[in-house]
Order: sequence, then C-alpha cells, then structure tokens
Amino acid sequence: MCIRDRLEIGSVNGSITLSGVGGSVVAHTVNGKITATVLRVSPEKPMAFTCLNGTVDVTLPASTRANLKLRSDNGSVYTDFVLGTLMQPSAVEATRGSGGRYRVEVNQAIYGGLNGGGPEIELRTFNGDVYVRKGN
Repeated sequence: MCIRDRLEIGSVNGSITLSGVGGSVVAHTVNGKITATVLRVSPEKPMAFTCLNGTVDVTLPASTRANLKLRSDNGSVYTDFVLGTLMQPSAVEATRGSGGRYRVEVNQAIYGGLNGGGPEIELRTFNGDVYVRKGN
C-alpha cells in the first residue's frame, strides 16, 4: 500500500527489495530477506524493517539524522555508522503471573542516534542478521 509519502509492504514467503524509497516505510516479511536503499528520511516519519526468518539489510544516506532501534534474536547486528549514546536496557518489564511467579521481559534491542538523532528507524529480525549501511 502506498499513500503519498507512506509505503507499507508485507510478504509471507518471499523477500522484499526496495530501492530509492523515502518518507515513511514499513516493510515486514515472515520468510525472506529485506533489502532497502533509502534516499530520504523525513524528520517526522518513522520507519520499520522487520522479519521473522531472514536478513534485514538497509542502506541509509550518510547524513541521516535518526534514532535507531536494532535487534536480532538469533544473529548479529552490523553498521557502518558511528552510533551516539548506545543503550542496551536489560529488564524492561516485570509482571506477576499465575502462581505468584514473576515474568521478566528482557529488551535486547540496541538503541543509538545517528548524526544527533531524529525519527525512529527500527530494524529487527528473529533469525538472521541486521545490517545498517552508510550510503552516499
């Protein structure tokens, strides 16, 4: 679905390749790779690139101002950018479940700002690697 400056793409068993996109982008696939080359990041428009089984590989302009949220549960995270104010919180939420037991949810995402920060850009996969590349 593409409405003006908004792009939403989904796939169940296939890869997603985006080239020359900008504005607000949301891409999700269950089984497949996401490859995107972003030409323009709008200051007020967040982006998300997520998949369950596959690599997320996004190239951003070198001058991008954004706050990144990067996560791979069973893989690694790589970037060409220098991230400012890296933060990796541990316990985010503890709730009491049945039988009086506590459930602690751990947030394993890496947070970092690019060039002073800006809109949030999330890159996440469960099984695979995450790449944030520096474009021109």
